[in-house]
Parts: sequence; structure tokens; C-alpha cells
Amino acid sequence: MPYIPEKRRGQLDPEIDKVFVAISDGELNYTITRICHRWIIRKKLKYFTLVRVMGCLICVMFELYRRVAAPYEDKKRMKNGPVSDLDAKTMEDVR
Repeated sequence: MPYIPEKRRGQLDPEIDKVFVAISDGELNYTITRICHRWIIRKKLKYFTLVRVMGCLICVMFELYRRVAAPYEDKKRMKNGPVSDLDAKTMEDVR
């Protein structure tokens, strides 16, 4: 869950901002991979540690989709219309 206390965000955000001055897709992937690797090394390489990291990444993906991608897609669907009758039906269900 990314919703950590404001005080801790204030400590982490300046360091995160330094990394993102100018970053490409590949560099974003590298940065996330390095963070995961460092965390695994710190916690010791074992199955439980790997599952925790992968679970965290999955939750990050789901939260990004839920909070950012899904609302964006909803706006585009409303603007450009549904893909099919099934999609149109689900649009009616949420209105």
C-alpha cells in the first residue's frame, strides 16, 4: 500500500525526485529492478523474500491501474464511445 505517513513521504520524496530529473523507460525499469535487488539482498535471498517483492510489484501495478489507468480509460471510453455492445452495456450499468 503506497499510502504511508506524510512525515515519511517528506523523507523519501526528495531522494526519489533526484532520480527522476530525466529518466527513460529503460532507466525506470533499471531503477525499479535495482531497488528490488537491493531489498532482496538486504532481506536475504530466499523464497519468502522473493514472494514479498513480487507481491509488492503486483500491488503497485494494481493500484496504478485502479487509480490512474482505469479513470483515464473511462474518460476515453466516454469521449470515443464503447468498443462493442458488451462495453456499451457496462457503460449503462454504471450510469
